[in-house]
Amino acid sequence: MKEFMYIVPEESIDCVFEDVTSLRFVENQLRECFVSKQYQEVLLPSLEYTDLYMSLDPNLKTSEIFQFINHEGRSIAMRYDFTVPLARLYATTQKENEGRYCYFGKVYRKVKRHKGRSSEIYQGGVELINCPGIQGDIQCLNLMQQTIPMLGLDKVIVEVGYAPFFHRLIEIVGHPETLTKILKYRDISGMKQFVAILDIDVTMQQLLLALPMSFGSLDEIKDKILATKDMVLIECLHYLIKINESMSSTSTIIFDLGMVPSMHYYTGIMIKGYASESVDCIVNGGRYDHLLERFDLPVGAVGFCYNISQIIQSMQKGVQNND
Repeated sequence: MKEFMYIVPEESIDCVFEDVTSLRFVENQLRECFVSKQYQEVLLPSLEYTDLYMSLDPNLKTSEIFQFINHEGRSIAMRYDFTVPLARLYATTQKENEGRYCYFGKVYRKVKRHKGRSSEIYQGGVELINCPGIQGDIQCLNLMQQTIPMLGLDKVIVEVGYAPFFHRLIEIVGHPETLTKILKYRDISGMKQFVAILDIDVTMQQLLLALPMSFGSLDEIKDKILATKDMVLIECLHYLIKINESMSSTSTIIFDLGMVPSMHYYTGIMIKGYASESVDCIVNGGRYDHLLERFDLPVGAVGFCYNISQIIQSMQKGVQNND
């Protein structure tokens, strides 16, 4: 028993001294900006019914959630993310108006192999609900662009993908599990072997072969998409071009049409951001237009969240690299 008095579980980690100072500095900078844009801060419960998460995200595995049984015999989940609780909050309080929420706090996710990773992740972000289409996407991306300099990191790159583009590829070529795995790991040789067994025309072959390395400017992939003459893929391209042209700044943004949805409920833009000192994402998010339909509300939403725990680790690495 005594051996556990001086340590924390492998899934956990202390955040002390200068780390707390850095965390609060980043958090307060973000909070000030979010609130100035009329995003109302909310304090969400740390516990939700497990059924809420499972009903809104069927792909979520119960093995990834910290759970316990309450006095009623109901399964209770520690907060896995902020998106699902905010959808519940909007559905029970607003229902018609535009909802602007910002939040800060921990989420809890089981990880199989820790290797320094923590199951406690401190996040801060925003959700813009009932602001549909490109208008909401541009607002969200512009806000993210505005807040990136507040993170205290030297170089941040944000990749923007598009879920309808990925889903259309699946419709055309099939083999969803294989294609997902190849794109997720950017397996160039795997894509060559995959394309060789497909019965598709040469323009689609050339597009698929380019996708594992298709992050950067849309100009680099534009001709290959147009050559397929597939109207859905072309519409996806035009949507992203319009976003690129409408934003106030795209200094940290690149486009990645090989991006795989990390959440099954993404229906539009998808966001993943990295710092030069980080291995894992420091920011992620996307548009989800059907999640609130589970509450009989046909309204779309878009949002993003910063992994502040990862940002603090990246700041530490940046300091070490400069020493």
